[in-house]
Amino acid sequence: MPRILDRYVATELAAPFLMGVAVFTFFLFIDRLYHLTDLVITKGVPFPLVLTLLGYMMPSFLALTLPMAMLVAVLMACGRLTSDLEITALRACGISPLRIFVPILAAAVLVTLLTASLTLWLNPWANGAFQRQLFSILKSRATTGIKERVFSASFGQFTIYVQDISPSQVALKGLLVSDERHPGISRIIVAREGRLLTDEEQGRVTLRFLDGQISEVDSGPARRSRYTAFQLYDMNLPLDSPLATGSRLEKPERDMTLRQLGREIRRLELARQIVTPYRLERHKRFAFPAAAMVFAMVGYPLGIRAQRHGRGVALAVSLAIVVCYYFMVTSLEGLALRGRVPAMVAVWAPAALFGTLGAIMLVGTARGVPRPLARVAWRIRDLVAAARPRRSLPVLALPVPVRVRRASTYILDRYLLREYMKFLGIGLAVGAVLFVVVDLLQNLDRFLRLKPRMSFVLQHFALRLPATLYEGLPMIVLVATVFLFLALTRDRELDAMKAAGISLYRVSLPVLLLAGLLSVGAVTFQETLLPAINARAEELDRVKIRGGLPRHLQKRTQLWYRASDVRFFRLELVDPVARSLDGLMLLELDGNFRLGMRVDARQAQWTGTGWTLTDGATQRYPGGSEVQREPFRRLAVSMPETMEDFTQVQRPPETMSFRELRAYVSKLRESGHQVSKYIVDLYSKLSFPLVHVIMALVAIPFALASPRAGGRAMGVAVALLISVGYWLVHYMAVAFAKADLLPPELAAWTANVVFAGLGTALFLRART
Repeated sequence: MPRILDRYVATELAAPFLMGVAVFTFFLFIDRLYHLTDLVITKGVPFPLVLTLLGYMMPSFLALTLPMAMLVAVLMACGRLTSDLEITALRACGISPLRIFVPILAAAVLVTLLTASLTLWLNPWANGAFQRQLFSILKSRATTGIKERVFSASFGQFTIYVQDISPSQVALKGLLVSDERHPGISRIIVAREGRLLTDEEQGRVTLRFLDGQISEVDSGPARRSRYTAFQLYDMNLPLDSPLATGSRLEKPERDMTLRQLGREIRRLELARQIVTPYRLERHKRFAFPAAAMVFAMVGYPLGIRAQRHGRGVALAVSLAIVVCYYFMVTSLEGLALRGRVPAMVAVWAPAALFGTLGAIMLVGTARGVPRPLARVAWRIRDLVAAARPRRSLPVLALPVPVRVRRASTYILDRYLLREYMKFLGIGLAVGAVLFVVVDLLQNLDRFLRLKPRMSFVLQHFALRLPATLYEGLPMIVLVATVFLFLALTRDRELDAMKAAGISLYRVSLPVLLLAGLLSVGAVTFQETLLPAINARAEELDRVKIRGGLPRHLQKRTQLWYRASDVRFFRLELVDPVARSLDGLMLLELDGNFRLGMRVDARQAQWTGTGWTLTDGATQRYPGGSEVQREPFRRLAVSMPETMEDFTQVQRPPETMSFRELRAYVSKLRESGHQVSKYIVDLYSKLSFPLVHVIMALVAIPFALASPRAGGRAMGVAVALLISVGYWLVHYMAVAFAKADLLPPELAAWTANVVFAGLGTALFLRART
């Protein structure tokens, strides 16, 4: 009997655990899917290299999602056993709740050991392998750090601008490179064409210029200049800068093995240097796996106390526990880095506190609530009941009005919508918790370094959460639709509806209508509230958390500005308050990307109607090796660019509505800029809200085709398969548009058209 019980409980845990791992890991993976697709299609990186890169990311994902999946598995399995009265039957047979907890505890131990293997050994190795793979990708396709018509600073002290990149990723047209290795010399290289040459054996990437010029100006008082025309010129690009990620520079201890951490701690202790970050990292590698044990101890009492309709409440409480747990972890880590709490206490205190809470709840579940506490609980219940306003009973003498009975289909619609909204609410709660936990762990270093007020941190989450839920709502609609129809199929409710003469189309109608309302709401939210929320969130992070100035008052340094395809500015400092530009350099090129004119000035002052340049020189290049140089102390010039052109920092597309982005695209097109990417973003604002209806349409036939034995695990697998397929098609279409292989207008609608056709065909073929 005990072995049968253990196997039965373990079987109940397996499916929801795998479901939780898949869902949580998918939410972390989907954010990187676009970049990986772009590497394969646009940059030409071999697919095996990108797939290996993804494999190196998975250990860090799983170390976070395994404990959370354990909590979900315990809650769902225990909730199912409780709702079917199996826990009651086992207790009637004399089996204690603590005995039922034994297989759950064994599963938690296995998850803890698996997570420990990730944090102790696999994660450091994977982080190092990830960096080496990036190095390999950069050597094989150096253009991963170069984008068309964008100033790229991915190669150390070189700023590179390329007009066009060939599909082969080798031939380049229209090159402008600023060599900033020598602070006292402003060196500009322009060329009509270029080539990227890689030497695998020497580990070297060479940028070859064809038919170009080099212009050098000394920043000293004399401003001496030199001009050189060439037919061929080679420049070696540094390979180390693109690999210097923030994680490696700011948190080098994350890539160290346990042995390396120990040696580094001893070295720093002998040198009497700061050693707290390394101690924290060593303790976290042992403490983070313990979260699976803690969540199992807390989740089991909550799960078996959940009644038939109480699993949603238990899940909400458990998600709150996850947020509180990781928030306490990050807060105590901040105190430890400030020297207020020992590293060991900071890391292990949350596990000890929640573990103690779980142990108390387990004892209470096994032995019952002590009588004094029960009296207090009943007294509180009586007080709450007495405080509720009582409804007056209707007078019996009044005639009872005759009510028109509604059709049974309306009752059915209300039932379906209620169940559907329940699944949607659970999905939104899970998505919100996952966002808070992941964002908190990712931004912890920044919060600890900048030390913002707690109210600003809470505002950060409150302002970032709506955009995250807006982006994840199609996935939530998909999972909710799959779960709803799986439940209807499993409980034979759908068969009963069909037997009553209600077709599948009529059953699906309220679900599709609600998905349509969500699409309408998404469009309204996108055009009214979302741009303002995103702009406010960005301003909060920039001003109140990082301590910078607002965008319209912020000084910016080392700024490149492209006025047109042949007119470029480089500015050392933009001062919006003084309305001046320091260290101005203006380049004007001809159609073959050859220098026509160069203007250097110490300062440019905006007068309201024009510009006044001081301490500079104008150089003209009429042809050949001839240079016409005209120095000046003060020069009034008239340029089409105003001060607002330099101070108005362009907002990203997600902070603009459809109308604002359309006006911006028109402005870029008139000035000769490349607008393909923005057109994709523009039409995506129309196509994305319709994804909710498409996801519901595709999910219904797939859910009906799933076997009943699979249950929710099969539903999650179906939902993930559909979602990955949709976003993969969408990102591939966007990448093809960036490579000029697909019109951008069509790229934004490709995934919608494909999956709408697939969903409609499957839906019409389903048995009604």
